[in-house]
Amino acid sequence: MDGGWALVISALITALGGVAVVMFAQMKKENKDDHAVVAGMLQHIYRVTARVETKVEKVDSKLNTHIEDHSKVS
Repeated sequence: MDGGWALVISALITALGGVAVVMFAQMKKENKDDHAVVAGMLQHIYRVTARVETKVEKVDSKLNTHIEDHSKVS
């Protein structure tokens, strides 16, 4: 193989390597963005769940009071 072909092959390998690096960097960015979206959704679910638990505790307390009121009447 002469010097010309070696130069062409090395340039081709360098170009393919550069394309691969750019593709991996883009995938990493997309992955990071996706993780941010999922983290936001999980935070929202956590807040909603906390509010539901508070509401259930209030209903439980009111129901217990109601049942006690009925048991006093009988």
